[in-house]
Amino acid sequence: MKKRNSLPGYTFLFLLLVAGILSGCSGGARANNWTYLAASDGVVYCADLQQVRALDADSGLEVWSYPEEPGSSELFYTVSLLDGEAIFVSSYQVSSGLFARPPRAVLRALSVEDGHSLWVFDEPKGEFVAPGAVGDGLLVIGNGDGNVYGLDVETGSRAWTFGTRGRVWATPLVLSGTVYVASLDHTLYALDLATGHEEWRFEAGGAIAAPPLAVGDRLYVGAFDSRLYAIDRETGEELWNFQGAGWFWGTPASDGSRIYAADVQGYVYAIDEATGEEVWHREIGEPVRMGPALSEDGSILLVAGAAENNSTLYGLDTSDGLVLWPAAGSEQGGGQLASMVVRGEVVYTTRINGPERVQAFYVDTGRLVWVYPQPEAEEQE
Repeated sequence: MKKRNSLPGYTFLFLLLVAGILSGCSGGARANNWTYLAASDGVVYCADLQQVRALDADSGLEVWSYPEEPGSSELFYTVSLLDGEAIFVSSYQVSSGLFARPPRAVLRALSVEDGHSLWVFDEPKGEFVAPGAVGDGLLVIGNGDGNVYGLDVETGSRAWTFGTRGRVWATPLVLSGTVYVASLDHTLYALDLATGHEEWRFEAGGAIAAPPLAVGDRLYVGAFDSRLYAIDRETGEELWNFQGAGWFWGTPASDGSRIYAADVQGYVYAIDEATGEEVWHREIGEPVRMGPALSEDGSILLVAGAAENNSTLYGLDTSDGLVLWPAAGSEQGGGQLASMVVRGEVVYTTRINGPERVQAFYVDTGRLVWVYPQPEAEEQE
């Protein structure tokens, strides 16, 4: 494919983002990771640094929060769901002063009913950068210490540990008794879910920071070598690779015939699923870290920009990549888009470094549905 125009400013931004995640917290609490959310049964569960919150999906009104009062020494980042019974949230505890303790990563299970704590797991030495995944009674989650942990969902006790050669920033993918784990050591691992034993590994040309997409008997995964790979799910054999303009950071999306992916240089691609040939590409003008998401009918591709102070959410026509609408942060909260989830006609997003921490938009128009905190509540604080 043709070489794309470089965007050195955006590349530098992403190097800063990487440095931010690699650095710890010192001298007081500050954000050093993106926030995540999940949605189920009319409720949006989100981590917004200060607290974990359950919000009504239609209105954005708060149902409960954990802890009840926000503190200054603990930052909440990731959220994973288990069958409407529990959510698993990660945080980073810091302390300051003369006798400050080293920073500590904590994983908690909370009740979805009221947010009370069920168990705590705090053995790892690094951060939980991404949410975990649940299968067959286990929560599987990666850590910045390079390990992948299989935990009993009922008790939080450790069933197994698998060590990679690099930090694990990606949510594992659990399918049919196998868990697929991406690591910054350039490797995608296939592990037995029950035991954590390795089944196969695939070596890419760069770090892998997001989980693969599974479609049929194939996996699709991007890497920091600016390539998107198609891999045989059973053997780990490479089937094809696609060369982009910049790093592929997020998980791609699929409508059954095309793969949609975006890179940190701001290019969005539609790629033939079978052959790896480009169908179309579109430049949106700001870097992209998250993987894109599709509307339920597959007609709109949602792409979240990652401009540092004013990210924009875009809706693209999947037939040709035409930008149908933008939802700019300058008008609706500012800061940086951190995660998004599509449920029905609404896409829910989190933001960091802005006053609005959670937003809901209509998928077909990009029109704002609600924000959290709501302006009225913010004025009363």
